[in-house]
Amino acid sequence: MRQVILIYNPASGRKRARRAEKIARAAEVLRAAGITVDISATSDPGSAIRQTQQAVIAGFDTIIACGGDGTVHEVLNGLMLIGPGSNVGLGVIPLGSGNLLATDLGIPRDPEAAARALLSCRRLELHPGVIAYGTKTGPQKRWFIVAAGVGADAQLMYRTLVEVKQRYGMYAYFLEMARMALRRDFPMFQVEWIDAEGARHSAKVTLVLSTRANRFPGVLRLVRLGGSLARSDHRVMIFKTDRVRHFLSFFASLATGWNWKVRQVELGFTPWFRCTPLEPTQGAIHCEADGELLGTLPVEVGIEQRTFTLLMP
Repeated sequence: MRQVILIYNPASGRKRARRAEKIARAAEVLRAAGITVDISATSDPGSAIRQTQQAVIAGFDTIIACGGDGTVHEVLNGLMLIGPGSNVGLGVIPLGSGNLLATDLGIPRDPEAAARALLSCRRLELHPGVIAYGTKTGPQKRWFIVAAGVGADAQLMYRTLVEVKQRYGMYAYFLEMARMALRRDFPMFQVEWIDAEGARHSAKVTLVLSTRANRFPGVLRLVRLGGSLARSDHRVMIFKTDRVRHFLSFFASLATGWNWKVRQVELGFTPWFRCTPLEPTQGAIHCEADGELLGTLPVEVGIEQRTFTLLMP
């Protein structure tokens, strides 16, 4: 690292008044190591994509996303949109409410400690996930690092009020989850996927979750699903049920670390899956990637052939 820009989300997570101070302290750690450092705050959803592209054109060799997984997601997409040939590194200083990527990489939550960890990082070439989805203006595509979901989890994000999320962080999702459970509002759709042996499968489901992480934050800290950023596939959880008790049983098995089997939830590895409506008149079913709400069915998820450079301490 010689020339670094810290792109931070001033609205990510809680205690926003202290965010600029934390970013400044992290920058000083890097400057003390002889690195040229600039700081740039995001201005609106999607601005980190544009800021990343501008930083690459300006000659920065490292972009450090300071925020949650959503900020990292936008920086990644800025890098991927630059096109092949860029070897600009992507680092992360966790300041969000979830921080799934930082947890999986073992990056400290303290910004100064995270900056020191990045000083001794390795630069690894990794294949990101890629997700194609529908919008009102036509098909769109995004790249993602650690997770994507179609169905119930994205519906949860779609319905969670922004104000509630800002106040309660990730726990806002638990509140909305309880409301969805009481209403038994889990619409089903069709999924096709290829297993690790190349065989094709299909099922009616309410949720498909893909993860490429193996360590999780918060109440899921005991979870070990076997996903890995180094693998060229997705660890998927396929929910062939709309019964609340099956959801609760599965997530309780993960949260406790006992990992008992729930027959209605299939786990596997796949390089590709595709989700479509059960019928043309079905209501909108949403998708998300790295915690960012994206669009609706049809959705196709795979692995990008191109790579990006991730800083791993």
